[in-house]
Amino acid sequence: MIIAMVVAAVLVLILYYPGKQSNQPLKVYVIFQEDEARILLEKFKKETGQSYEVIRMSGGEASYHLLQMNKTGIDVVLGGPADLHEQLKKNGKLIRYSSRMVDKIPGIYKDKDGYWTGMYMGALAIGVNEQVWKQDPLLATLALPERYEDLLRPELKGKIEIPDPETSGTGYTLLASLAQERGEEKAVELMHALKIQSSSTTFSGISSAQRLAVGEVAAVVSFMGDQLRFTNSGYAIYSSIPPQAGWEIGAVSILKSGDNKAAAKQLVDFVLSSDAQTDYMNSAFSLPVLPNIKVHPLLTSVKLEKLLTTYRFDIAAEHRDTLLSRWRVVNEH
Repeated sequence: MIIAMVVAAVLVLILYYPGKQSNQPLKVYVIFQEDEARILLEKFKKETGQSYEVIRMSGGEASYHLLQMNKTGIDVVLGGPADLHEQLKKNGKLIRYSSRMVDKIPGIYKDKDGYWTGMYMGALAIGVNEQVWKQDPLLATLALPERYEDLLRPELKGKIEIPDPETSGTGYTLLASLAQERGEEKAVELMHALKIQSSSTTFSGISSAQRLAVGEVAAVVSFMGDQLRFTNSGYAIYSSIPPQAGWEIGAVSILKSGDNKAAAKQLVDFVLSSDAQTDYMNSAFSLPVLPNIKVHPLLTSVKLEKLLTTYRFDIAAEHRDTLLSRWRVVNEH
């Protein structure tokens, strides 16, 4: 009789409590725009009942917090270039997780060891505020810039902006892709020339796109999706991918030091789904990594053949400290 009661109690527990239920919020470092993240996370919460906390970070901030400060208690790193996730992987900060969606994602967009998976793809682009350009007597007769070197024209002095490679994942993608294309010395030299030409270097890539949209600068280098976000809102921004441009796989990964791994895995499954990929594309204007998703009209003219196809995220991660050290030395003199 007692045995039967125990068995019955166990069956009740299995039926009604199939897994450990955590009431604590899922803590997410978000490396893209918070409003874009909340669109995804609110939908995730509605589907799963899982509460969450968003901590918005630039790529450089997240790297510092997780590697230098050894921040713990964060469950997921959502977005940011794959070289950031490679850094975390090589420093033993991530757990392996193969989502049920992973087989549908092409190999180029995911870590072969299963520590991170791409959720979107974006290209660096030169953005121009056409209204500012046309109203500037020194710029109005010039052709719009198509190459990074075009931004060094004397007429553009103090009228461009680039993101800081130490704080911004966008800025580091620019520096790292230039280094892989033309060597570290020439890459740092060009970046330094662009910095001298700039009115300032911004903390994050989206800041550059925002300042471009409101007309505070005439041209910027940032991810095209950040520029198209403002184009979609009615700003007159011309975007072009320069030859051999750097690009990103925006990835998602689960941190070893997190406290809510079951919910973290649920979130990874969710953001890799076709519905979430489509939602993110329509708010962030980055290309989805899942095939067979019809791209947003603003993305149909994106010329991916201009990209630096040999760009390696693992090399960008491996050389980060050396490359940024060279950047600091040049800027100190």
